[in-house]
Amino acid sequence: MPLGELIRYFNVAVSSGDSTLYDQGGYIAAWHDGLHLGSLFEPIVDLRNERIVGHQASLATRHDDGRTVSEEDAYARSATPATIVPFDRLVRTLHTLNFLAQSRHAGGFLLLPVHARHLRAVNSQHGLVFEAILKRCGLAPEDIVLELDHCQLAGCAHLAAALDSYRQRGYRLALCGIESPLAAMQALQLAPDIIRLPDGATDESVALLRQGRATLLQSGIASRRQYESARNATVELGQGALFGEPQADCRATHSSNRVAYNSQLSIGASR
Repeated sequence: MPLGELIRYFNVAVSSGDSTLYDQGGYIAAWHDGLHLGSLFEPIVDLRNERIVGHQASLATRHDDGRTVSEEDAYARSATPATIVPFDRLVRTLHTLNFLAQSRHAGGFLLLPVHARHLRAVNSQHGLVFEAILKRCGLAPEDIVLELDHCQLAGCAHLAAALDSYRQRGYRLALCGIESPLAAMQALQLAPDIIRLPDGATDESVALLRQGRATLLQSGIASRRQYESARNATVELGQGALFGEPQADCRATHSSNRVAYNSQLSIGASR
């Protein structure tokens, strides 16, 4: 389905009365509760071969006068279960459409956060509505990695059931917010596909998380030293300023070349 038709469809089927999606010069934007929303994409790199394998999406938000709003504050406006669920779905639909618009060169997976309050507010059939959105876009759950904050979901009675529901639909799952050995053991029991290491992760914590089958992701890599440290710790995936800051355009993944690094601290040039 052409992108313009998708926008019209989602404005009828998905967006609430105070939300609308629109085309902004080739990018998809959204208006919600007086805010303009856009997508930013940060590359995720396989540290073993220095190639981009996916992108993490995040939210760029501003007022009409151009003043920026943090992603946290934008979500805080949706203070009830009745408002957080449609807003979180709107944000993921926005990111999916922008990712789809760049599909000619941006392959790999799309990593999307699921807000903890969304997961708590939905008791069953997790991922069902978003699966229908993906299919309408010509994508599948297998193209998506859903990231959940383990710390914010502590004590959530249906967390394991929610993850099982996502997994049965074909989504891959990532966990972040693992700040202690106890949290690490709890996370391993949930069997995620990817675990995001906390800043300053020690060799001991990496070894503990290695007891599971999850792929490890290190964020915040900004220097050659940090890159080499992650590789020496056998961390498979990385992201950070060395590989590219979040921006509206995805980086090309349909290439046999190594990453064209944005940083002056580049560890290698394209071959």
